[in-house]
Amino acid sequence: MKRIVFTSGALFSSLTLLSGLFKILHLQGATFLLTAGLMGLALVFIPAFAIYKYHQ
Repeated sequence: MKRIVFTSGALFSSLTLLSGLFKILHLQGATFLLTAGLMGLALVFIPAFAIYKYHQ
């Protein structure tokens, strides 16, 4: 469980930061990356982190 929490947190956080860079540089796909990163954080990382902390 710990590996899933930290891997998903790192993946979706880096995806969100990368989308911010894409937005600043006005590159294609920034909106999709931002949506995927934030949805992943909201739907995967936050519930997994809450379960991990609750069972600890």
